Amino acid sequence: MKLPYSPRGNQSEIIERINSAIRNQGHIVLESPTGSGKTFCSLAAVLPVAIENNLRIVYCVRTNSQQKQVVHELQQFRKAGHSISVVAFQGRGSLCPEQKYDKELKKSNWVEKSKICKSLKMQSKMGEAGCRFYRKLLQGSNSLVEQWSSDILTAEEFAEQVEDAGLCPYELNKLMLKEAKVVIVPYVYFFEEFIRKFMLGRMDTSLDKVIVIVDEAHNLPDWARSAASESLTIETINRAVVESNKYGLQLADGRHTTSFLNLVEASIESLSDYHIPDNDEEGLLPSHLVAPDSEVPTFETEMMSLGKMTLYNLKRDSSEIAKMGQLIRQNLLDHGKRPRSYVGSVGDFFCRWLDLMESHSIKLVGKDPQRLETVCLDPRVMTGFLDSTAGVVSMSGTISPLEMFRDLVGLRPDTILEKQVSSFPRDNKKMLYLKDVTTSYAELNSNPRVWDKLIERLDSITTSFNGNIALFFPSYKLLESALEKLNLSKPVYREYHGMEQEELMRTVESFKSDSGAVLAGVMGGRLAEGIDYPDTSLEMAVIVGIPYPAPGVRQEALQHYYDVLFDGRGWEFAVESPAIRKLLQAAGRVVRSETDKGFIIITDSRAGRFLEYAPELEATDDIIPEIHRFFEA
Repeated sequence: MKLPYSPRGNQSEIIERINSAIRNQGHIVLESPTGSGKTFCSLAAVLPVAIENNLRIVYCVRTNSQQKQVVHELQQFRKAGHSISVVAFQGRGSLCPEQKYDKELKKSNWVEKSKICKSLKMQSKMGEAGCRFYRKLLQGSNSLVEQWSSDILTAEEFAEQVEDAGLCPYELNKLMLKEAKVVIVPYVYFFEEFIRKFMLGRMDTSLDKVIVIVDEAHNLPDWARSAASESLTIETINRAVVESNKYGLQLADGRHTTSFLNLVEASIESLSDYHIPDNDEEGLLPSHLVAPDSEVPTFETEMMSLGKMTLYNLKRDSSEIAKMGQLIRQNLLDHGKRPRSYVGSVGDFFCRWLDLMESHSIKLVGKDPQRLETVCLDPRVMTGFLDSTAGVVSMSGTISPLEMFRDLVGLRPDTILEKQVSSFPRDNKKMLYLKDVTTSYAELNSNPRVWDKLIERLDSITTSFNGNIALFFPSYKLLESALEKLNLSKPVYREYHGMEQEELMRTVESFKSDSGAVLAGVMGGRLAEGIDYPDTSLEMAVIVGIPYPAPGVRQEALQHYYDVLFDGRGWEFAVESPAIRKLLQAAGRVVRSETDKGFIIITDSRAGRFLEYAPELEATDDIIPEIHRFFEA
C-alpha cells in the first residue's frame, strides 16, 4: 500500500509486526512511546489486509475527542490515493440536532433519547410532525449515503455539515455504516454487547469479518470492569418515593409501593451501620444468601426481616415495580415527555441484583452517597468476545506488563507481545526521583513532618523553573491539600472532580497559551492522559507520589480475585500494574515529538522499584542543580 508519508524511526518495523500478526488472524499487544505514530502504523498495517480480504476495521477509542487523530490519519491515506469510506460514529448526545429544539430530548439520558427518537421517527413515517431532520432523510437515503461517504470528516465536522443540510447526522451515520471500511467508535459502542450487535447488524457483517484496533488500550481493563458494574443511590430511591406518591402506586396485594421503597432505604441504612468500618467509605456484603436470623445481614435478609416477607415475595415485588416503571415511561413518552421513571430504575436494579450469582462480581454498601453497588472484578465479561474477531491490535504508550494486559482482557495465549523503545533523542528527556520524600499513606498519617518535607520540595521545584510545569497527584484530596500549602506565585490551572469537558478544555488551552504557569491534575485523570502539550507548552512534569489504588474492601476483593485467577499475582495485577501505567502516562505528557524537551520528577522514594518499566529513571538527592543543568544544556 502506498503510504501518505515515509515511515520514520522504527515505524517500518512496527507496521511489519502488526501486518504479520493480522494476516494470521492473530492478536498483537503493542507498547510504543507517545508520539511514535501508533495510529498511522496500525492503519498502514491493517488497511491492506482489510482491503485484500474484504474485512472491516473497527477502531476503538476511549473518548470522542480521540477520534480526531484517527480521522486525520485516514484523511492522509485518502490524499495518497486510497478510496476509503470512513464513519466516525458517536451517540445521539453528540449528533442529534433535534435536541436543540426539544427540551425533553436535550435533558434525557442516552436510553431516554433512544425512546424519544424512536417515537419521533415513527411519527415522521406516518406523516405526522415527528423529527424535521429525519423527515428529509426519508426522501432519498441511498443517494445521500453515496454523497456523504465521499469525504472523510470528524464527527463534529460531519454533524455540522449534515445539520446545515437539514438532515439528521445520527441517522445518516447509521446508514453509512453498511458501506464503511473503517468505523471509529468510543469503547462503549463495541464492547457493550447489545450495542455491538446493533452496530454489526447495521454494518451488515459479522464479528469474524472485523479487525479490531484498540487505542489507549491500557484503559480497557478498568473501563470494562466499570461498564459492567452499577449502583443504586438513596437519592434515586427518594425520587422514586416522590414519583410513587405522585401516581399513587400500589402493589398487587394493595400495599403502597412507597412502603417497599421505605424498606429499601431502611435496609441500606442498617447494612451501612453493620458492614462499613469506621473511617471507611464502603463495606463488602456477603455474596451468598443466608437465613434471616443470621448474624451477618445481606440486603435480602434485611428486607425479609423488616418487611416480614419471603425471598419469593421480594423478587415478585421487584419485578412488579420494574413493570410499573415501564408503564410510566410509556405514558410519559405518549405525552411528549422525557420517559424517565425512578420507580422503574429501582425495580430494574433489584431484578438484576437478586439474580446476580456470578463469581466475578461483588456487592457493596457505601456512603457519600449512601448506596448499594455491584462491582465487576473481571474485565473479560466485556472483552472475552475479541477471540472471535479477524484479529486484534491493542496498543498504548504504557501497557506494560504486556502479558498481564493480555491475560486481563482474555486475549489468546499466542498473542504477540511487542515493546518498542523510543526513537527520540535520549538527551531531550530526563527522569529522576527523589529519595528523601514519599506519599506513602502510612507515613503521611504517622508523621506530619513527611508532608511538610514534600511541600518544601514542591515549593523549591516550582520556584526554580520559569517554564510551564504540571503537577500530577495520586488523588484529588492530595491535590487540594497541596495547593492549600504551596506558596505559588504563578498562575494555577487545576482540574477538579466532576469537571465538565468544555471547562476542562478551556483550562488546558489557557495553560498552553500562558508562560511560567502551573497545571494541577490527577494521575489517571483527563489532564494526565490523552491530551498533548506540544513544544514549550509543558516542559516539566512533577509526579507527586505513586498512584496506588486507594485501600479498602473493593481493592482487597479485586486483589483476592486476581490472586485466585492468576496464581497469586493479585498485587501485581490489582495494585502495582495500574499504578505504573498511570504514572508513566502522566510522565509521558512532556515529550511528544523528536524536538520536545522534558524533565520529569517523581517525588517518592518508592519509584526506585519501577526501574524495569522506566530504565532511564535515576535517583537524586539534589534536584535543583539537575533542573538547571538540563535546561541550560
